[in-house]
Amino acid sequence: MVQERSERTRGRLVEAGAGLFDRHGYTGATLGEIAAAAGVTKGALYFHFASKEELARAVFEQAERSLRSACGDQRAASSPLQGLIDAGYWLVEALGADPVVRAAFRLGREDGGWRAGREAPPREAGPAVGEAKTVGAAVGEANTLGPGSVGPGGVGPGLVGPGTADPQAVFAGLRGFHSVWAGVVRDLLAGARRAGELRDRSAGLGPEVLVVTAACGLEVVFADGCPAEERARRVGALWEWLLPCLVPPGTAGSYRTRPPTPQPA
Repeated sequence: MVQERSERTRGRLVEAGAGLFDRHGYTGATLGEIAAAAGVTKGALYFHFASKEELARAVFEQAERSLRSACGDQRAASSPLQGLIDAGYWLVEALGADPVVRAAFRLGREDGGWRAGREAPPREAGPAVGEAKTVGAAVGEANTLGPGSVGPGGVGPGLVGPGTADPQAVFAGLRGFHSVWAGVVRDLLAGARRAGELRDRSAGLGPEVLVVTAACGLEVVFADGCPAEERARRVGALWEWLLPCLVPPGTAGSYRTRPPTPQPA
């Protein structure tokens, strides 16, 4: 009983923090306002979070868990490329309805002290969709290979071998939740390539550049709070243009570009 009450209080604090980070940013949101919005005392807030930085990290991590869980479920229920299409719909729906996801994007854009010193050492390979990752790794991963850096084996920036481009290095400038989202998109696109769903252009970065750029742009385009029907129309129009560029001729009609049908609870 006590544990359940404590978890509910922590959840309210994360939701309240997300709402204020979304509206006012990391610097503009105060712990007093967050505690009041959650209906608890500042003492109760400090019981769960030692600092505003720690609370911001919890918001970021909850958004990442939601994203990876949703995309993992979509991939398990369909092909990797269909999962990628549906991930775009999930994202724009979350941007309209979930302040935690919106706050994670805003926190990632800001230079708040919440992420100082939290960068993780580079990984040799990105995580599969559904694999959890700390906020430090999510933020730090995007900065492991910057302009002019040398890829593994000393073969030059963005290259992992002769003639093979490394898409992670190409998008090394992405920070915060854009980096997490781009990583999920790259994982799904890599799965589509392995499954033979893409055109035979495996040596080039064209698909990665095209899809990751479009996917990261969704957050910007849908920041205006347009209605759900308009969000769905725009995402569908995007994929109707992208699919013929990605898949073999004559196969684009095999994929659903409409929003996925909600599954019964």
